[in-house]
Amino acid sequence: MFPPGRGNDKLDPGDIYLISVLGTNEVLTAVGKDACLQEYQEGHHDQMWTCESNDYRSGMRNRHTGLMLGRGEEDKLICAASHFRTEEWFIFTGLSMGGYSLAVPPGKPGPTQIQLVDGDCPHLKNGEVQLGLHKIKNPVFRRFEWVIPGRLARSSAPYYSGEDADENINETSIEFLQNYGIKSIISLNSVELPPRQRGWLRAAKISYSHIKAVECTAVTQEQFDEIWNAYDETGVTIVYCGYGDGRTGMAISAIQLFQGRALDENGFRANGVQCSSQLAALNALSDRING
Repeated sequence: MFPPGRGNDKLDPGDIYLISVLGTNEVLTAVGKDACLQEYQEGHHDQMWTCESNDYRSGMRNRHTGLMLGRGEEDKLICAASHFRTEEWFIFTGLSMGGYSLAVPPGKPGPTQIQLVDGDCPHLKNGEVQLGLHKIKNPVFRRFEWVIPGRLARSSAPYYSGEDADENINETSIEFLQNYGIKSIISLNSVELPPRQRGWLRAAKISYSHIKAVECTAVTQEQFDEIWNAYDETGVTIVYCGYGDGRTGMAISAIQLFQGRALDENGFRANGVQCSSQLAALNALSDRING
């Protein structure tokens, strides 16, 4: 049994991958705190890795353990950290013959490559080996990204495929949230979740705040206060709208302003805000907070 696809899939935050030794049936697997190579087994979460980004760096979190792939002693790959640190970011470089090389963080003078090491628990270590990235289709939260590692995240709506109404909460999406320790959802989707799905979130002890916003429109100043209160009074929070750009960026910018960050329109745009009405509303919020 072999991993699906050719191993040349593009790396995107929020998507889920298998990491293989290209051309073999061995994939990177979390075994306790070790990252070992084992034969591919369909549907096994300990062999699935979710791509995360942080300050334009990429990392991989195991779906089974919820821990980050990182560099341990003697440059051996391990799966032990709960949050994104320097030891947990990687550089995937496409190779002309297919697949990727994987470099771990520097080290001086620069990143070091990964090689295959045999033994009772075959693993990857410094050197060079041709790896395959096999994207598992239909990830739950596309574009997932930590804004504040372990505290504030942003993404597209769960199961988003082009319309706000695509969002859906089920066992899989709740499992995704729990794997990341998410305790609160702030949704700027134009559609509110139905009562049954909100009930599933309550049963999972995940709070849900719906701040209705239509694409490319601003929320009111009162709604900005609701966003801040929903964030400030809960634990680890994820913010989404539809695609996860403009409205989500507006909410993220508002939270940062309430936290005392000095943001101008360039900062708002860096968060994904594009529409003039949203920029104007954030400028008004900044004046209100600082005035």
